[in-house]
Amino acid sequence: MTARTPAHILLAERLDRVRDARHIVLHAPAGSGKTRILADIIARAAESGLVLVVSSRRELLAQWAMVLLRNHADTPIRDLDPDLALELASLSPTQPHHDHGVLLTTTANVRRGPVRLALQSLPLALFLLDGLPRPDSATLAAVIGIVDRARQTIVVDQNAQEDTPAWLQHPELVQLTLAEAIAMSSKRHVSPEDYVVTLGEGERAIFQQAATLLDKRHGIPSRPALHSALMQLIGEQQVTSRDDRGRVKIAWSLVDSLEGLGPDPRLAAMTESVLHEQQSGPVIVVTGPLRAEVEYVRDHLTAHGIRTTEWTMQDPPQALATAANRDPLPVIVATPSGLEVGESLLQDTMLVYFTRPRSDTDRAWLLSALHSGMARGAVLPVDEPPIASGS
Repeated sequence: MTARTPAHILLAERLDRVRDARHIVLHAPAGSGKTRILADIIARAAESGLVLVVSSRRELLAQWAMVLLRNHADTPIRDLDPDLALELASLSPTQPHHDHGVLLTTTANVRRGPVRLALQSLPLALFLLDGLPRPDSATLAAVIGIVDRARQTIVVDQNAQEDTPAWLQHPELVQLTLAEAIAMSSKRHVSPEDYVVTLGEGERAIFQQAATLLDKRHGIPSRPALHSALMQLIGEQQVTSRDDRGRVKIAWSLVDSLEGLGPDPRLAAMTESVLHEQQSGPVIVVTGPLRAEVEYVRDHLTAHGIRTTEWTMQDPPQALATAANRDPLPVIVATPSGLEVGESLLQDTMLVYFTRPRSDTDRAWLLSALHSGMARGAVLPVDEPPIASGS
């Protein structure tokens, strides 16, 4: 098990001080150990009652399950789907195996159907809500109903809002700021570095046309992502008018042009950066969220004799093993959501991004990881056009 950092210890102490509060709101940056610390709290509560963990994203539910299984293998963990909800609603809550353990479900489930009906009568020792619902969302009413019935509620607010939710009664606020995490870290990285990708004029033109067709104002980050987006448009387009036929025709033309391009300069530049960073320690290549991008990068690295392994939400590595005979460790190819699963495994790794982070959440995670010293560093691609002849 990874040793706890000073930030982990401080956050655990602050949570312990309010352990008897009925409502708790937690703000903490990436790398603070909040998932592992809360997993300990969940496991203790699950020994004598039911714990419900709710998130809007199944990837985050998988993260909770993985951390619980790794550190608390004896804790019963079940996916609260409609079938289990109907079973729980029809059984006495005191029956064996149904009166304790952890239930995982999405916010979509808690606001409708059998899951919502089951939760109206299911006794809960602890309700952990990973992320606040929007004030105008249909989820809020269902969440408030669960809060009212749960013995204790912990809300993990990733956005670190200044005001605690009005629907929580006098909640205790537990906070570990990024500044505190940085101050307690022995490694203080401020900004990621860059590596240059030189894109040909033909490729740049294809991406610009596709961005216009797909109405992607900030462009498309990679060839596999562009191919996926174009094929999705072709598959979903209802060809009922001349405009629809025109869009499909342009999309097919762009697919043909994309598949006719030569070697991908993104792969070449990324591989050069990987080989350079491997000389100093473990490397993780971060792709976009698509499975196709993971396979695209993995296959290229493997073809160039670089050992790889994948890091997905469903199958994260248990640890970064020590290489034998001083050989470089396998390069891990991970999606952004995959990185969220195993923050504790990132120590001393270099993050080489295949494409730049696209969402505000991914950018915030990266900066937090660098500032707190969770990762050794990061390098990001910068797209540049080819140098004109005679320059």
